Amino acid sequence: MTRLLKAVERLALAVDTIEKNIDATSNESGDALQKLQTNLDKSLKENAELKTMKQEVSDRLDNVIGQLSASLEN
Repeated sequence: MTRLLKAVERLALAVDTIEKNIDATSNESGDALQKLQTNLDKSLKENAELKTMKQEVSDRLDNVIGQLSASLEN
């Protein structure tokens, strides 16, 4: 019976170790997901800013091209 109790204790210890490892891995995965979400949010914000800037540059170029065309016609 003593061998059986020792085996049960080792099994319980092994299961406890596995559960701790799973929890640690889950926390690391959560941290990794949080970092990815943060990077995604930054990228989306930067993309929106670049779209706005692109539109402003496009509008300015259209304005300059229009002015050049008008001055060449005169």
